[in-house]
Amino acid sequence: VEVRADLVRTERGAVRADRVIVATDGGLAKLLPELAPRVRTARLQMLGTAPAHDVDLAVPMYLRDGYEYAQQLPGGEIALGGFRDHREDEEWTDATDPTDAIQGLLDAFLRDRIGTAADVTHRWAASVGYADGPLPVVEELERGVFALGGYSGTGNLVGALAGRAAAE
Repeated sequence: VEVRADLVRTERGAVRADRVIVATDGGLAKLLPELAPRVRTARLQMLGTAPAHDVDLAVPMYLRDGYEYAQQLPGGEIALGGFRDHREDEEWTDATDPTDAIQGLLDAFLRDRIGTAADVTHRWAASVGYADGPLPVVEELERGVFALGGYSGTGNLVGALAGRAAAE
């Protein structure tokens, strides 16, 4: 992919534009290599369960500075993620396939810490961008090219705000 102020070229074709907003979480440095020193991509892994009627998580869980996180959905299902730091060298990657190592840690946490016997019904992973400082990248890199990303795990909240700011 080539990104310039007046052109975005991909393997499927080219698009001309007055302004280009590159807004992604993981993989930002792949699209804009000049950001590579400032933004890295990590894989975050999760699992989901069938309704867990044997536990009641009244509020979302956020442990070890966010290295583990879980919440119980209104239907009783549990969404659980974390443990990236236990295999950190392997988890700094653009890959989005769940791994046996991290999923095994999630399984153990689900049974031993949360205390449910609910069946695991889903497993997934995603790429997430981490900035090298406390703030994400939200800037005009060159005239007409805006970069947004590196939300460090807060993209679901901060991403919409950054998008609005870039559009304005």
